[in-house]
Amino acid sequence: VGRWALWGCFELVELQLNEGLEIIGQGAFENCKSLRSVAVPSTVTVLYNLAFCDCSNLVEVQLNEGLGFIGGGAFHTCTALRSVTIPSTVTKLGRYAFAHCTSLSEVIFLNDKRLLNQEFFTCGFRREEQGLLDQEALDEMFYDEDGDFAFLSCPLTTVKISISSTVSERMAKLPRECMLSVEEKIHNLRRLDLLPDGDILVCFPVVRMAAGDEADDDQDDETFKVRDTNNETARSLYQALQLIAFHELKESSILLELALWKSKTDESTSVAREDCRVAIPDPAKSLIMKYCGFAGFLEPAIEGS
Repeated sequence: VGRWALWGCFELVELQLNEGLEIIGQGAFENCKSLRSVAVPSTVTVLYNLAFCDCSNLVEVQLNEGLGFIGGGAFHTCTALRSVTIPSTVTKLGRYAFAHCTSLSEVIFLNDKRLLNQEFFTCGFRREEQGLLDQEALDEMFYDEDGDFAFLSCPLTTVKISISSTVSERMAKLPRECMLSVEEKIHNLRRLDLLPDGDILVCFPVVRMAAGDEADDDQDDETFKVRDTNNETARSLYQALQLIAFHELKESSILLELALWKSKTDESTSVAREDCRVAIPDPAKSLIMKYCGFAGFLEPAIEGS
């Protein structure tokens, strides 16, 4: 769609963009004040500057995997927009991409591998100094070279980032009662959200920073930062991962017990299952945990028990 193609089409209510479209040009749908929803095809790689700027009745935006760049002011002053999900393929938000979206209170990033510190998932909270957020990658996503915030003047208090789908897959493999226990725990952790499909979101507060001495009263000079204050989000996620690992290890020990029991019943039918329970030496516990992916989470607790 070319530059300014449908600029100022005030009566445009519905818009259907077909697969195969690759670029939505600068200001292509700017000032389409009656437009209520838009689904950007997965073949679109670039939304140029001001693409949907000032579409004041735009309530729903669906951005699909494949989109790489959202230009400056692309959704500026879309005052009816309440929530947006940014695909994992987006590498950069342009200057003021969602600025002055005065109803936008929820932003979800489907991009844990770049915005979250992956060592956290293997080393756990023992690497506290590194934290959960990859602050450099996040700042690069949210701010332009002049430090302007992509979500300026939005009522945004938290930014949500989805964690690896492998975590939800691990949960799905647990027995139902164990899975429900983990889900209840996640619901009680204030910095985690659990979606209906089982995906886990980690939530980071948007902190309003004090303006510098040279700043004037213009709101555009305010500074906002996405931070994990006191590592609270990291601690919440760590608790959830510990609980998942605990139930996984518990299931592994049950399987070992059943295997021993079966081997005994092959020899004699009078052996009780509880008689097949054996104490596992610490080195063997460590090997089991490494094999099952638990190392770094439960090892200290188990070895100290």
